[in-house]
Amino acid sequence: MSKVLITGASVAGNSCAWWLGRAGFDVTVVERAPTFRDGGQNVDVRGVGRTVLRAMGLEDAALAAGTGEEGTAWIAEDGRIAAQFLTADTGANGPTAEMEILRGDLARLLYDAARDHVRYRFGDHVTAIEDRADGAAVTFTGGATERFDAVIVAEGVGSATRELIFPGENRPRFMNLSMAYFTIPRRADDDRLWRWYHATGGRSVSLRPDRHGTTRAMLAVQKPPSGEQDWAVARQKAWLRETFADAGWQAPRVLAAMETTEDFYFDVLRQVRMPRWSTGRVVLCGDAAWCVTPMGGVGTTLAVTGARVLAGELIRAADLSAAFDGYERQLRPMVENAQAIPGFAARMANPRSRLGIHALHAALAVASRPAVMAVTGALSGGGDDHAPDLSRYDGAVPVAKAPRHGLSPLAALGVVALTLGASAVLGRRNAPDRSHPGIRRWYRRLDKPGFTPPDAAFGAVWPALETGLAIGGYRLLRKPPGAARNAAVGLWLANSAMIGGWTELFFRRKRLNASTVASGAMVASGAALAATAAKVDRPAAALSVPFVAWVAFATVLADRIRRDNPDRAG
Repeated sequence: MSKVLITGASVAGNSCAWWLGRAGFDVTVVERAPTFRDGGQNVDVRGVGRTVLRAMGLEDAALAAGTGEEGTAWIAEDGRIAAQFLTADTGANGPTAEMEILRGDLARLLYDAARDHVRYRFGDHVTAIEDRADGAAVTFTGGATERFDAVIVAEGVGSATRELIFPGENRPRFMNLSMAYFTIPRRADDDRLWRWYHATGGRSVSLRPDRHGTTRAMLAVQKPPSGEQDWAVARQKAWLRETFADAGWQAPRVLAAMETTEDFYFDVLRQVRMPRWSTGRVVLCGDAAWCVTPMGGVGTTLAVTGARVLAGELIRAADLSAAFDGYERQLRPMVENAQAIPGFAARMANPRSRLGIHALHAALAVASRPAVMAVTGALSGGGDDHAPDLSRYDGAVPVAKAPRHGLSPLAALGVVALTLGASAVLGRRNAPDRSHPGIRRWYRRLDKPGFTPPDAAFGAVWPALETGLAIGGYRLLRKPPGAARNAAVGLWLANSAMIGGWTELFFRRKRLNASTVASGAMVASGAALAATAAKVDRPAAALSVPFVAWVAFATVLADRIRRDNPDRAG
């Protein structure tokens, strides 16, 4: 019987303990906190993670212990809902997952299921580990030393035990987002939605429901890191009070409750990037090995999946080296895929200007329309090629393929929303309508051919084309990164930007020659988008075809207008 030490009694540590304890291993879990740590914010479990919980017999219990969150709403400055996505409409792939649960509630569920087969030691931690021929000699805070066949470090992003064994090896990737989480008293007007409010300066306030009669609050600031995670709590709170003093909406309520909350947690989001997850008899699991941050959208899914893979390899392999190698080989592709978050994602999801916030809300309002969501839902599908094959482990059930994704649903929606919104705002700024009388008079005085559609046709066609591009862009962003996918995303962004740029050239600057050239370039780039997207996702490619066809017609029309108005073709 192998003797295993696990450091950390949260999701990954308790999951490892459950599998190894039931397989007959002699398991001890050591946790620095004096008692089991309840509390924490919302997490979700999707795809292959749900398969793991189902194999453990805990899926129904986790669903029953969920937060009851019914969807996600973006809140405007005046408090109204600017856009919302209800779980009843989006299903499993919306911003709010079917299995939304507090971190502490999920960890408690795993702990209760594991402790009959595992020893737990609270209020203790590791101070040294020496790799010897007969095992790992582990020294604890009280000075006692014990021998273990293997040590699993399943701690958080700032794991102290990891730094003991892998000093300086972590190369963190900062996500330019600082966040504070804490619990506040529930009010009568708190509903069952995740309410997300943006203020200028890249600030946001979030309120989320739970099943404990309280509300979970989050304050976030999009900015480069300045070491805030290492400040004393009093300084962190003072900085938040100053930063959010004029944010609006329910910021005053949240700041007031922050003073007396008992579970304040502040962090600067950063990924853990480790070149290796094991050395000798020590192996990393969970956030200590690969933290993807909440922006990745699959952190808890990875925690339970990684624990299952690690335990499975330890159970089936002949020696530790083979087990650790197999664990990393099976899981690292999924981790690297989850960590492939674009560097601009935090800024796009947290606009700094009022115009950017309006653009985000406008685009989300379009994306949340039932017809758009119906098309998005109908076109979503495929499996996650990066998920490990759990059927290789004794007692495991075959993996139900998880939804294919690159960015998380929320991150992909944010990118699409800002891209679509920015194009829409620029288009409205240059539109030849009653709000722009000068542009309107100039456009009406142009000599136009007989095949020019009426103004109303343009007003109907462009929103439909942009919606199709938005849905295609969402699908591409959800695909795993790769050469073709990345090229398709780049072409999608370029075409989306060129729509607004063309209106600037034609209507505001009245550059008929330049706008004709730009229109022809859009045809070429749109065709390239369709061809490249077809290698990644055929529905996304199909959605770009009407755009290419319309722009080709518009190019013919623009060229004819240019030739018929030589004195205005500058």
